[in-house]
Amino acid sequence: MSEVRSRDLERAGGSDGGDTEARNYAILDQLLRDCCLELMSDYGLPAILATPVLNEPALDVSVAAIDFSGRDLRGTLGLRMTSSVVLETYRAAVSAPVPEGSPEANDWTCELVNQLIGRLKNKLRPYHVSFNVNAPRLLATFPVAELERALRSRFVSDRGTFAGYLDVMIAPGFAFVDSPSEVPLVNEGDLVLF
Repeated sequence: MSEVRSRDLERAGGSDGGDTEARNYAILDQLLRDCCLELMSDYGLPAILATPVLNEPALDVSVAAIDFSGRDLRGTLGLRMTSSVVLETYRAAVSAPVPEGSPEANDWTCELVNQLIGRLKNKLRPYHVSFNVNAPRLLATFPVAELERALRSRFVSDRGTFAGYLDVMIAPGFAFVDSPSEVPLVNEGDLVLF
């Protein structure tokens, strides 16, 4: 769990409400980490969890975010990547290079955060959590103060670094309850016809 979120949860106290809140955030923290690793691994970028760096420079990075809202959860999911990660995942996806900073590279950055929210939504299905998703957007500046308060996981691969951010509000009294899904989960990338 992120160091900032851990301190916040310790202050919440040891009451049942604090325990439920801590468990909720721990589940989301683990899901964020898993989704980020799986997404990049699918594009040939296996990575490891990185040690956070204070005052990390925001140079040569692309950041995309996507807002979501539902009865139990609402917030923003962000994905920050070095340009090399954006370019490498694009090349892996379409078997062609893309120029850095091009409209295609920017669109791809937004597509990656869109895929990340899809993975998160799929992993939340066993908890019977659902939410609506807005269109992803490219952020012109890195909102350090805002995102550093969020759940976050940073990773390093041989092609660059990336980080996932989840700034989330959980409805009062809500607790993640894992129960078997009535319908088998669909693998990411599978075609589903309705």
